[in-house]
Amino acid sequence: MAVTETKSKFMEWDDVVLRPIEKEDSKFLRDLVQHPEVRNTIGRPPKPANLKQEENYVEEISEEEGAAYFLIEYQSENAGTISLHGIKNDYGRGEFGISIHPDFHNKGIGTKTVQMIVTYAFETLNLHKVRGGHLEHNPASRRVMEKAGFQEEGTERDYKYVDGEWKNVTWMGILESEYYE
Repeated sequence: MAVTETKSKFMEWDDVVLRPIEKEDSKFLRDLVQHPEVRNTIGRPPKPANLKQEENYVEEISEEEGAAYFLIEYQSENAGTISLHGIKNDYGRGEFGISIHPDFHNKGIGTKTVQMIVTYAFETLNLHKVRGGHLEHNPASRRVMEKAGFQEEGTERDYKYVDGEWKNVTWMGILESEYYE
């Protein structure tokens, strides 16, 4: 995988770029999290609800320790977000979360982006394990993780309340040794 780091971008692979989230991205982020198809896969109400709250949120995450938040650009357009959060250096682990705007589904962006965040986790942060979860009604997320080498670890019942129903989440993980195989 040809992943490069540059000064202006955090990571780049072909037509996918990860870059730090800026205050100017607030409108896109607000609209992304409020999109019904995205909200349905992350399993939470559309928060922050307005632009000022989103700007405050961007400021908060920029100062958060143990986490890295990135905007995903595809062919120079904002396409989604990915984070590596809950980083526990003492235990060598972290968890990722990703949201891709529906206009950019089925283009391989999620697969490349997850592979990029896994590369960052193992090659830069020297983590031992990365995990992610997908809600039971989101098989596309599972396929993205499987393509990146993740294996199923278990199901947590009634994990999130989505559109009036409790949904299970399936946790998947990849170990450092599996990444380097």
